Amino acid sequence: MTSKALPIAGSLLIFLALIAPVALPAQEPVSVPEQLTLSNALQIAMRSNPTLLRDRQNLAIANANVRQAKQRPNPDFDANSESYPLFESNPGSFWNNQELTFRAGQTIETGGKRSKRTQVAQQDLRATGSDIQNVERELRLEVKRRYYAVVLAKSQLSLAQEILKQFDDVIRLNEERFKQGELSGLEMNRIRAERLRFYTDALDSRLQLVNSKTALLELLGSGNLTSQFDVTESLTAKLQPVQLAEMQQLAIQSRPDLAAAQQRLERNRRDLDLQRAEAIPNVTPSFGYKRDFGVNTAVFGITLPLPIFNRNQAGIDRATAQIEQQRYEVSRSLLAVQREVQQGYQLLSTQTERVKVLEQEYVPAARKAHEIAQESYRLGALDLIGLLDAERVYRETLRSYNLALYDYNVAVFQLQASVGKEF
Repeated sequence: MTSKALPIAGSLLIFLALIAPVALPAQEPVSVPEQLTLSNALQIAMRSNPTLLRDRQNLAIANANVRQAKQRPNPDFDANSESYPLFESNPGSFWNNQELTFRAGQTIETGGKRSKRTQVAQQDLRATGSDIQNVERELRLEVKRRYYAVVLAKSQLSLAQEILKQFDDVIRLNEERFKQGELSGLEMNRIRAERLRFYTDALDSRLQLVNSKTALLELLGSGNLTSQFDVTESLTAKLQPVQLAEMQQLAIQSRPDLAAAQQRLERNRRDLDLQRAEAIPNVTPSFGYKRDFGVNTAVFGITLPLPIFNRNQAGIDRATAQIEQQRYEVSRSLLAVQREVQQGYQLLSTQTERVKVLEQEYVPAARKAHEIAQESYRLGALDLIGLLDAERVYRETLRSYNLALYDYNVAVFQLQASVGKEF
């Protein structure tokens, strides 16, 4: 190949490397059952969610750091030649006409540096483990929220289809009236046009169901976002009293992010011990062999840095400041946990009251009014406007009830996540 062709070939290789498809990491295919329970969804997410899998690698990194911290310094080896008359016409024997020195040394870490360095790495490992638990806590909350979004969409679609079917019955009833001359053509066309509103409701609900399933599949790490499945849970509210003080105490004991902040404070304290130890110079004894113009001798020595200027003052100051900084972080995390529990408790109290009012007053009243309106319309005692108004109130009340049940369940999940423990 000519010299001009080499740069061209190199450029071509670089270009091909740039346009080549990026190799994605291999991942086991995720199987989603046709009947998906919430428990199944959580298990799949814990096993296959890409974000969680990525963050779990931090544990491997922290473990490697612990192994690295335990390592001793490598020994040194030095070979030296002096005074060989290289530029003379007859320099003589290489072995006997110079000073040859071979020396090996081993640095001894003083002040317990290796032990203290290992303790810092081990504390980093504990904090990383708590970080992973916190990612799992957040993931569980998001899986539950998305799972129940599917449950809500399924309920809203079922309601929309039920109302559309009931309105189709009204249309068939009026078609008979129209054939018998009891209803004008204008009135008949108006009834048919009103059907569009309920049909649009059904279409929107179906779209919401499909999109919410797609969002859940993404969280489960499924490579096929069109996988067909159905959720098995239903919208219900198991109202249960909770005590705020108990929840606050549980959160302080159970929240992994708060535990990680406290573990990092301990890590910084151990790092301060390490930085103080770094101020103590290491000692490097050495032993070797020297051949001095044909005479064999032994060489001993010791290397000791003199801590005159640098006694690691900056490292000690930095570690001290990091301890104070982490103390503030622990205080901030504690306040954030208490705020989340307080807000979660208030949200659950509000949603509980909302569900109770709807179940005890508005839903029974809307159902009763809807039944009366339909029967009255069949008997001719109610006009079309009255029937449509009753349908609208019934539809809005039932949709609000479904949404209230969803919000209640999400409020329970959110409070559980705030506490860091299911109850």
